Amino acid sequence: MSNLDPLNGSYRPADVCTNVPHPARMYDYFLGGKGHYEVDRTAAEEVVRRVPEAIDSARANRAWMRRVVHYLAKKGVRQFLDLGTGLPTEPNLHQVAQSVAADAHVLYVDNDPIVLTHAQALLVSNQPGRVEYARGDLRDPQAIIETARSRDIFDWGQPIALVLSAITHFLADEDDAANILTTLRDALPPASYLALSHATGDFQHDRAAHGAAVYDEYQAAVGVTMRSHKQIEALFAGFTLIDPGVVQIPLWNPDEEVTAEELARVWLYGGIGQKVAARETTDPSAAAHPGEGTASTPVETPVKPSACPWEAGSSSPTQDDL
Repeated sequence: MSNLDPLNGSYRPADVCTNVPHPARMYDYFLGGKGHYEVDRTAAEEVVRRVPEAIDSARANRAWMRRVVHYLAKKGVRQFLDLGTGLPTEPNLHQVAQSVAADAHVLYVDNDPIVLTHAQALLVSNQPGRVEYARGDLRDPQAIIETARSRDIFDWGQPIALVLSAITHFLADEDDAANILTTLRDALPPASYLALSHATGDFQHDRAAHGAAVYDEYQAAVGVTMRSHKQIEALFAGFTLIDPGVVQIPLWNPDEEVTAEELARVWLYGGIGQKVAARETTDPSAAAHPGEGTASTPVETPVKPSACPWEAGSSSPTQDDL
């Protein structure tokens, strides 16, 4: 059932839930934006009080997104499927892609109607390429693929870059992230790419867990599940990792020298993988080290029910959040 008002194409006020914090709007706070509500700001401030590194990590993740999209566009990719769009923050993904290739096509998908309302107004392309947006739930990957196909924005005979920028840590163990990634991967055309970043507790386990707990304590739309390097690398099963593999995001093809101080304050891993031939995607012995090929170990992953009616039963992670 559509959530669009047929009169103006906008999301109905009844669909907008502002009585609980939302990760997309909390992320907007971390980035210094103004597209959040008091409930989001209160929760985000508590995260920052416990873990000041949240701001550094959010900003580093945004910079990582720009680098990977620029890299992929330079490699010839002209189609981008961005799941968990978040509130518009310039430069947005389509602006990066179209700065390299004016004819790039981008489909933004998010589950927060507020995000999509902003997207309608701000995510507009002045280039020959196309920019569209749709509501979708990462926990229902088949529906996302069906939506993407129905929009007729992509040529499914050409590679598509699937961008999961700081969104998969909003999947709970019971959501089975490995299966979600498999469904998305199998639907992508040959030679497509996965760009994924994910929060981790590898560097400061107890403090990271203390910060992540805020999402539950403040009854945010979704919770956070930190994962180890090995678990995050496993999400690239069926993809060949591109150098330097799955690394702390400042180390992924940096524009300038990365300091030890910067690394200490950024608690996310990220990487890019390219879809391998079908006969290789199910090889359970293909576990890889960063930069040496596909990862394997299947992982499961989280999310709790939301207090918002429009999210009940199917709300989902939405964005490059922490």
